[in-house]
Amino acid sequence: MENNRRQLIRLNAGDFLEIRSIEEAGKMHKGKSKDLTLMGICFSSELEWKKGQVLLIDYFIPEELDSVELKVLVVWSEFIDPENGYFCGGEIRDIEQAKQDKFCTYYYKKLKEKFLK
Repeated sequence: MENNRRQLIRLNAGDFLEIRSIEEAGKMHKGKSKDLTLMGICFSSELEWKKGQVLLIDYFIPEELDSVELKVLVVWSEFIDPENGYFCGGEIRDIEQAKQDKFCTYYYKKLKEKFLK
Protein backbone atom coordinates (compact mmCIF):
# COMPACT_ATOMS: atom_id res chain seq x y z
CA MET A 1 0.00 0.00 0.00
CA GLU A 2 2.88 2.40 0.68
CA ASN A 3 3.43 3.03 -3.03
CA ASN A 4 -0.27 3.21 -3.92
CA ARG A 5 -1.73 5.15 -1.03
CA ARG A 6 -0.49 8.54 -2.22
CA GLN A 7 -1.53 7.89 -5.81
CA LEU A 8 -5.21 8.02 -4.87
CA ILE A 9 -6.93 11.21 -3.78
CA ARG A 10 -7.81 11.36 -0.11
CA LEU A 11 -11.30 12.69 0.46
CA ASN A 12 -12.45 14.24 3.71
CA ALA A 13 -15.27 12.31 5.24
CA GLY A 14 -16.84 12.33 8.69
CA ASP A 15 -19.08 9.30 8.44
CA PHE A 16 -20.18 7.02 11.26
CA LEU A 17 -18.38 3.70 11.67
CA GLU A 18 -18.93 0.58 13.73
CA ILE A 19 -15.63 -1.20 14.30
CA ARG A 20 -14.82 -4.66 15.59
CA SER A 21 -11.77 -6.85 15.48
CA ILE A 22 -11.94 -10.18 13.70
CA GLU A 23 -11.05 -11.85 17.00
CA GLU A 24 -14.04 -10.23 18.82
CA ALA A 25 -16.63 -10.20 16.06
CA GLY A 26 -19.52 -9.54 18.44
CA LYS A 27 -18.18 -6.46 20.26
CA MET A 28 -18.79 -3.19 18.35
CA HIS A 29 -17.00 0.11 18.93
CA LYS A 30 -17.96 3.49 17.52
CA GLY A 31 -15.71 5.46 15.22
CA LYS A 32 -15.75 8.25 12.68
CA SER A 33 -14.04 8.41 9.32
CA LYS A 34 -11.59 11.26 8.78
CA ASP A 35 -10.69 10.60 5.15
CA LEU A 36 -10.83 7.77 2.68
CA THR A 37 -9.62 6.45 -0.65
CA LEU A 38 -10.57 3.26 -2.44
CA MET A 39 -7.46 1.69 -0.89
CA GLY A 40 -7.55 3.00 2.67
CA ILE A 41 -9.26 4.85 5.46
CA CYS A 42 -8.21 7.12 8.29
CA PHE A 43 -10.57 7.11 11.26
CA SER A 44 -10.92 8.10 14.88
CA SER A 45 -11.82 5.66 17.62
CA GLU A 46 -12.12 5.72 21.39
CA LEU A 47 -10.27 2.40 21.42
CA GLU A 48 -6.65 1.77 20.48
CA TRP A 49 -6.19 -0.55 17.53
CA LYS A 50 -2.75 -2.09 17.03
CA LYS A 51 -0.67 -2.06 13.85
CA GLY A 52 -1.21 -5.37 12.05
CA GLN A 53 -4.65 -5.95 13.55
CA VAL A 54 -7.46 -6.84 11.11
CA LEU A 55 -10.75 -5.03 11.65
CA LEU A 56 -14.24 -5.32 10.26
CA ILE A 57 -15.67 -1.84 9.78
CA ASP A 58 -19.29 -1.10 8.96
CA TYR A 59 -18.98 2.15 7.00
CA PHE A 60 -22.31 3.98 7.03
CA ILE A 61 -23.10 5.80 3.79
CA PRO A 62 -25.56 8.56 4.72
CA GLU A 63 -27.34 8.83 1.36
CA GLU A 64 -27.94 5.09 1.23
CA LEU A 65 -29.13 4.72 4.83
CA ASP A 66 -27.01 1.59 4.71
CA SER A 67 -23.54 0.40 5.57
CA VAL A 68 -20.81 -1.43 3.68
CA GLU A 69 -18.55 -3.84 5.53
CA LEU A 70 -14.84 -3.26 4.98
CA LYS A 71 -12.03 -5.57 6.06
CA VAL A 72 -9.18 -3.27 7.08
CA LEU A 73 -5.57 -3.90 8.11
CA VAL A 74 -4.37 -1.32 10.65
CA VAL A 75 -1.12 0.26 9.41
CA TRP A 76 -0.76 2.94 12.08
CA SER A 77 -2.46 4.10 15.27
CA GLU A 78 -1.76 7.23 17.30
CA PHE A 79 -3.25 8.58 20.53
CA ILE A 80 -4.43 12.16 20.03
CA ASP A 81 -6.08 13.15 23.33
CA PRO A 82 -8.79 11.92 25.73
CA GLU A 83 -11.54 13.75 23.82
CA ASN A 84 -10.62 12.48 20.34
CA GLY A 85 -9.10 9.14 21.33
CA TYR A 86 -7.00 7.50 18.63
CA PHE A 87 -6.50 8.25 14.96
CA CYS A 88 -5.83 5.15 12.93
CA GLY A 89 -4.94 4.45 9.33
CA GLY A 90 -5.88 1.27 7.60
CA GLU A 91 -5.49 -0.48 4.28
CA ILE A 92 -8.77 -1.74 2.86
CA ARG A 93 -8.24 -5.43 2.17
CA ASP A 94 -11.77 -6.37 1.15
CA ILE A 95 -15.12 -4.70 0.51
CA GLU A 96 -18.39 -6.52 1.06
CA GLN A 97 -18.99 -8.19 -2.32
CA ALA A 98 -22.68 -7.35 -2.65
CA LYS A 99 -22.10 -3.66 -1.84
CA GLN A 100 -18.84 -2.84 -3.65
CA ASP A 101 -20.70 -0.67 -6.14
CA LYS A 102 -22.27 1.39 -3.33
CA PHE A 103 -18.89 2.12 -1.79
CA CYS A 104 -17.26 2.98 -5.14
CA THR A 105 -20.22 5.18 -6.11
CA TYR A 106 -19.96 6.99 -2.78
CA TYR A 107 -16.23 7.63 -3.35
CA TYR A 108 -16.91 8.86 -6.89
CA LYS A 109 -19.64 11.20 -5.59
CA LYS A 110 -17.19 12.64 -3.06
CA LEU A 111 -14.66 13.14 -5.89
CA LYS A 112 -17.22 15.06 -7.93
CA GLU A 113 -18.13 17.21 -4.91
CA LYS A 114 -14.48 18.10 -4.43
CA PHE A 115 -13.51 18.83 -8.03
CA LEU A 116 -16.71 19.77 -9.86
CA LYS A 117 -18.20 22.42 -7.59
